[in-house]
Amino acid sequence: MINVLVRLNVKDFGLFETFEKQAAMIMGKYDGRIISAFEIARNSDGSGEEIHILEFPNEDTFNRYRADADLAKLSELRQRAIADTEVQMSVRIKTYF
Repeated sequence: MINVLVRLNVKDFGLFETFEKQAAMIMGKYDGRIISAFEIARNSDGSGEEIHILEFPNEDTFNRYRADADLAKLSELRQRAIADTEVQMSVRIKTYF
């Protein structure tokens, strides 16, 4: 298993939530899931920052998710919702619970 830490600079949380729901459904096709999601900041204009921790079976399935044609169809919505994204990946070496 791999974990993916995603830091999102959100332009519009309303649009982002719409994108997030659809992207999560596509993620499921690759046995990926959102382990945790939390807001770092939400500004009065609807923008802010959010962190996601994702889990995928391996790096290949994560890359296939990122290249998915249905996910690509969401690119316009993503561009309207998210200013930028930082992604960090790691292999899980221990489970504590």
